Amino acid sequence: MAETPALRDAHGTGWPWPPVAPGERAVWLVFLPGAFTPVCTGELEWLGALAEELAADGVGVRVVSCDAAPVLREVAERMRLPGACVMLSDFWPHGAAARACGLLDEATGRPRRVSVLLDADGAERARVAPSTPGGARTPQDHRDAVARLA
Repeated sequence: MAETPALRDAHGTGWPWPPVAPGERAVWLVFLPGAFTPVCTGELEWLGALAEELAADGVGVRVVSCDAAPVLREVAERMRLPGACVMLSDFWPHGAAARACGLLDEATGRPRRVSVLLDADGAERARVAPSTPGGARTPQDHRDAVARLA
């Protein structure tokens, strides 16, 4: 990996790479192409509840976007996302986390709409992508991958 991702949450606090918090056995990195796009907003409507549900199983949810931290804070506040659904900015170095996962579209500078499940050691365990181009992911696809992790 050429660049170490320097992720910041919606309040500007730095997060390590991979962004697995103490006590978590795994973490979903849910990449969003743009925080205020219609499909992304639709996914955020269920991601908060999924984050709370999975936290009980020791699985974190980190929503990762190349948007700046203040933009993500505004999104989190407007969507009333719970604390378990952590928004992380992959703003600078631009797209380093998406690039590390092979998901940065270099032509647009945005990550592809894919979720990556990492275990506590940072090893990739699963991926979830929309079933149709331009479509959305589903909460059940994320639950199923976590069930296979056990």
